[in-house]
Amino acid sequence: MSKHTISLQAYAKAVLHCAKYPWATVHGLLLTEKKDGKIRYVDAIPLAHTWTQFTPMFDVALQQIQLHAKTNGLSIGGYYVVHEDVNVTQLPEFSALLAKTLLGVSDDAVAFVIDAKKLAPESKEPGLIPYVNTDSQWKAVPAGFATNKNGSAEFALENNRVLATAKRLVAERAEVAIHDFDEHLDDVTLDWLQNPLLNERIKTA
Repeated sequence: MSKHTISLQAYAKAVLHCAKYPWATVHGLLLTEKKDGKIRYVDAIPLAHTWTQFTPMFDVALQQIQLHAKTNGLSIGGYYVVHEDVNVTQLPEFSALLAKTLLGVSDDAVAFVIDAKKLAPESKEPGLIPYVNTDSQWKAVPAGFATNKNGSAEFALENNRVLATAKRLVAERAEVAIHDFDEHLDDVTLDWLQNPLLNERIKTA
């Protein structure tokens, strides 16, 4: 069994957040639950598509996410980012700094760079490149989703439906239902923490 498992809801919402703003650098946080030494990413909280640095609003967003996570018995355990330049798959400096703040919340937090090219309909691989913090540096785990000789992988999607379902949701333009913290600042009625309408869409996909 994999140490890190990504649920359909977490994967699909991160991908749909990227699909909504294909011209921008997009990033957000991932909520986790832990059991028996295993980590499951259960949800994605979309942060922004207009800023890529520390701002007072990031602190406000982080506090709200922490409260939301605690209320639901979860923890902030991950960060995701996709570059506006789809050819770049490294963890950028600003993302490394933002992700580093999560280590104060969870010492096993993981940063994921989304490889937009792997989100294409013909791709059979997860569009995620995990980065773990080792010796105070973020290091890529390029083979994180690869099965080892024991038949397991460090990272895995929760089942074999996740990729196909996420791609179908993108094809159906489900990203119109996702809202990030940026949008919430313009319209406070938008529930960026839960995105409940999209959650229901994913459940029935």
